[in-house]
Amino acid sequence: MRPLTTGDPRELGPYRLSALLGAGGLGRVYLGTAPDGTAAVKAVRAEYAYDPGFRERFARELDLARQVRGDFTPRVLDADPAGTPPWMATEYVAGPTLHDLVRQAGPLPEDAARFLARGIAAALARVHGQGIVHHDLKPGNVMASPAGPQVIDFGVARALEQDRGDEEPTAAGTPGYMAPEQVEGAATTAATDVFALGGVLVYVLTGTGPFSDGHPAAVLYRITHQEPALDGVPEGLRGLIADCLSREPGARPTAARILQQLGGAVHPAEHARAWLPERAAALVDAAAEETRQDTARPGAPARRPAGEAPRGRRRLLAAGAGALALTLTAGVGAWAALRADTPRTQEAPGGEAEGAPGGAGGCDLPADLAPEYTEAARPDPRVPGADTHDQDVHSYPSLTFLQGGDLLALTHPEGVALWDTETGKEAAYIGADLPDFAQTPVNSPDGCRLGYASEEGGVHVFDLRTGEHTGYAEDLPLPAGAVAFSPDGTTLALAEGATGGGAHLIDLAGGKATTVVEGATQLPAHSPDGARLAVTGPEATAVVDTATGDEVFRGPAATASSPNALALPAPDLLFYLHEEGIVRADLSSGEEPRVIAPPDAEDRFGEIAVPPGGDRIHALIDGYDDETGDYRPELTVWDADTGDRLPAGEDPRYVRGIAVHPEGTVVAGLNPEGTSVLLLDPETLDATAELG
Repeated sequence: MRPLTTGDPRELGPYRLSALLGAGGLGRVYLGTAPDGTAAVKAVRAEYAYDPGFRERFARELDLARQVRGDFTPRVLDADPAGTPPWMATEYVAGPTLHDLVRQAGPLPEDAARFLARGIAAALARVHGQGIVHHDLKPGNVMASPAGPQVIDFGVARALEQDRGDEEPTAAGTPGYMAPEQVEGAATTAATDVFALGGVLVYVLTGTGPFSDGHPAAVLYRITHQEPALDGVPEGLRGLIADCLSREPGARPTAARILQQLGGAVHPAEHARAWLPERAAALVDAAAEETRQDTARPGAPARRPAGEAPRGRRRLLAAGAGALALTLTAGVGAWAALRADTPRTQEAPGGEAEGAPGGAGGCDLPADLAPEYTEAARPDPRVPGADTHDQDVHSYPSLTFLQGGDLLALTHPEGVALWDTETGKEAAYIGADLPDFAQTPVNSPDGCRLGYASEEGGVHVFDLRTGEHTGYAEDLPLPAGAVAFSPDGTTLALAEGATGGGAHLIDLAGGKATTVVEGATQLPAHSPDGARLAVTGPEATAVVDTATGDEVFRGPAATASSPNALALPAPDLLFYLHEEGIVRADLSSGEEPRVIAPPDAEDRFGEIAVPPGGDRIHALIDGYDDETGDYRPELTVWDADTGDRLPAGEDPRYVRGIAVHPEGTVVAGLNPEGTSVLLLDPETLDATAELG
């Protein structure tokens, strides 16, 4: 930090500026304070401020940024693209960059690198799901805060495949972390960020990048002609990092797949020593203390209590030295804090989680599908059950995206069809001796298994690679209700429906069922970290701690029976349907649940889907065709914080049933006639493809 000079402003918007943090290509960054907290405030340079085209682009990127938010990417707090000068304020991060942290404290141990990788992958998965690419991920653009990594500098972010007329693409990238396609001048994609993530992990584990240092031309030559140097990378991470650094973009895993392979989502840490070794944690704490002293000086606006973030967000994001970049996007949804005593998933040789059928390595679908399923695929399929299901809404085919998002499962009265969303063809069909369905099938986090509850009782799990069929909980009262895999794939939650037996967790390795909620229940939903399970029934909606069975929330019952009437996108954030509208419950705040989206007049919601991150809600409003009387629900989009209905195209979009892509990039729904599946843009709801 440097003192302000006579040429620096003292205020921008509601922010009082107290120090200059640095200067970037587009302007200068200040430490700013307001009554609700501390921020990094970016003032745009004069030569850009007087360019109407720049102001328009700046405003457009700000609108994009406000659509997403998360724990591992700072959030845009406020902005004025029409101001003099144009400015924006973001949550500011306490701590050094990874580049500086490793230079001063040395390479990080494997545990710290894994936590770091999960945080960065979670942030990338969320922004990629919004159609955004970072373009310049590197150690200098990831801050090390007490809570974990913070991905910054999306100032060169662009919407994927977004047409900007005659604008020239922005050159981006840093030698040593540029993907081969960047070096060769091709378009950057989400896979480009994954390559850079691999390079960042090599740096934090070894102290140098995967293609060493030196003249930029020499580094770029090594990227396109030589293999990365991974000798110093621990064996447990070497294979994953090698996959990230593949020269072929299509061979790299997605950020969402990386997150799955590393064990799933993580909480922000409670303090630096919960995820960093002592020397590195001390550096992070020193940066936080410097900021605390600077903002606590006499005359500065009062700061909120430690750990209380702006606008009700519960994470520590105090300002700190080193973040100079314009942050234009946010990351993944709010996942609770990683504690030092949180048990880590034990890994067996080869990287598979012990006790998790199918392993944690994941499946490459449709390539790994069992031959008996692929050979059963029909050459000219129709939407399964469109000609045999009753027209009643509850018996219509249901949709589920499989992990990775390339396959879409559609139920059939006698089985499940797996459709390839790229080709529109049926990739596989599971139908031999398949008991009747009671609810929507679910896919395991590794993508390798398909499970569902049967009307005849029990739970059925199919291994998509081997064709093996396993039955569970067949001795429980009939009929079984809905099911949900835990995020680590080791258990399956079962709700018994109307039988009064309650909700259970089934150990898939041993088959043992443990009751976690008594009484009639349905619609189970896990939090992303698996720490909590939500269920609902005729009397109430409840959330329990899966480790202890303790009930942490109880509220009114959901009014819809659809499996998509309940969502737990974070351990402390619950959404469910009620006769008054969509209910939002912030579980740790102690506040009463609130209806955030009441439907108009006599309308009611029949189904909701919350994409990764929990920042918006897709909802079906029940309705009927005025002329035919046929069921005709309308798909709508709502802001999950404010409950505002978001604009989504000029004409209403009518679909039966919805499913959201694992990365939030696509929404699938049956057309009203039940003759095809529509793939829709998640924001505009424009149809991008039609299957069947």
